[in-house]
Amino acid sequence: MNTPRLLLIAALLIAAGSGTARAQTYPAKERMRLMLDIARFRGADDSTALVEFHYSINRDALTFLHDSAGWGGAADLLLTGKSGDSLIIADRWLVPARLTDTAGDRKGMNLVGLYPVQFRAGIFDVRLVARDRANAGIRDSISVRVPVTPPPADRPAMSDIEFAASIKPGTKESPFTKNTLDVIPNVGGMYDEAQVCYFYLEAYNLLLTGDRSDMTMTTTVYDAVGKEVLKRERQKKRVGESAVLVDQFAANRLKSGTYSLTVALLDTTKHPLVQASRKFYVFNPTLGVDSTLLSLGSSLPLAVYSTMEEPELDRDFKWSRYEITDPEQAQYRQLKGADVKRKFLSDVWRRRPPGARELYMARVEYVNQNFGMLGREGYRTDRGRVYIVYGPPDDIERHPNESDTKPYEIWTYNSIQGGVEFDFLQKVQGSDYELVNSTVRSELHDDTWMQQAQQVN
Repeated sequence: MNTPRLLLIAALLIAAGSGTARAQTYPAKERMRLMLDIARFRGADDSTALVEFHYSINRDALTFLHDSAGWGGAADLLLTGKSGDSLIIADRWLVPARLTDTAGDRKGMNLVGLYPVQFRAGIFDVRLVARDRANAGIRDSISVRVPVTPPPADRPAMSDIEFAASIKPGTKESPFTKNTLDVIPNVGGMYDEAQVCYFYLEAYNLLLTGDRSDMTMTTTVYDAVGKEVLKRERQKKRVGESAVLVDQFAANRLKSGTYSLTVALLDTTKHPLVQASRKFYVFNPTLGVDSTLLSLGSSLPLAVYSTMEEPELDRDFKWSRYEITDPEQAQYRQLKGADVKRKFLSDVWRRRPPGARELYMARVEYVNQNFGMLGREGYRTDRGRVYIVYGPPDDIERHPNESDTKPYEIWTYNSIQGGVEFDFLQKVQGSDYELVNSTVRSELHDDTWMQQAQQVN
């Protein structure tokens, strides 16, 4: 047997072995849900602020590949930040995850991380994109505008409140350790009835007047209409220029609903020195829904919801998946009864700009009529999602019957990021068009997508 043939056989054997390894895949079980929180603390000097970006990714959205240690997966994260047209941050990293086996239930597990940045005063546009390392088509992104003002140096000040899943003595190895404490973020500030609501914040400039008398730290929780539902006081020694403030309370004491936490420091005369507030959410099916949730916003539902029954309201909620936030979705799923749901959906859209619901639902109606496929409603298809999120394209280039390619479409948007496109391919004859490439930074990108189109069945 000649040498070239031996090499060919060896190559085929290697390829066959590689194919076997690639087949050992535990695919993603749900869509990716990226969440992002921001906590601002005093920076390295008086002119800066330390901004911590806390993020979480649902582990069930990752694809796991088998290796000698079990099953491994990872989220690929890209963080960018701009001030005007100037790029301030650009970083990319992997967040690894492991499974010992696939038999155990991994649902509900999140990968949590922290990314700290020192900022000077200004307003920054920050975007975080997460992708499944093994399947770039599984992705999510969040864009936020972050105003940064370093804490004042001439009066007492406080950092933002950071909600936490746990707070315990820290170690040097943990990325979550600060001021000797390991503070694991609760991204989104959502707690169920089995959890304890921990929180962390810092106070600064406490010795400006030379007063070293004890302070009183008050922890107050208000419901959705500002009614006090929990309050307690603790004495706090004024032993230094700054202080770390931590506390906790059981979430099972609160009904399902939206709450505000206010933390304040009082002097000996009970006069507030400084305080900070932040919203959080509780989901407690045992105690039910806080009745004040119905009092948010206007007392009447939007006219469009006034005659809808519960199945229609649930359908409206389902169609709104690309607009409604994760906390809002979690709250809605706790609600029972048409009256409550009418009020809740009305408040959701009242928090958006005027006309937002009408525009959104007009797009849903269009895609359901034009992109539905084999019993799947149009809003659930790739073309439907793109149309709802980005609007009608400026141009559609259709190629339904090319002799040398599978059917494909190219959608062009001229006013997004200086001009972008989305490429959809019908991979299997008679099936729906799938998104295979886009030049939008947060979307799936594959420069070789045309090679897939040319692989005609």
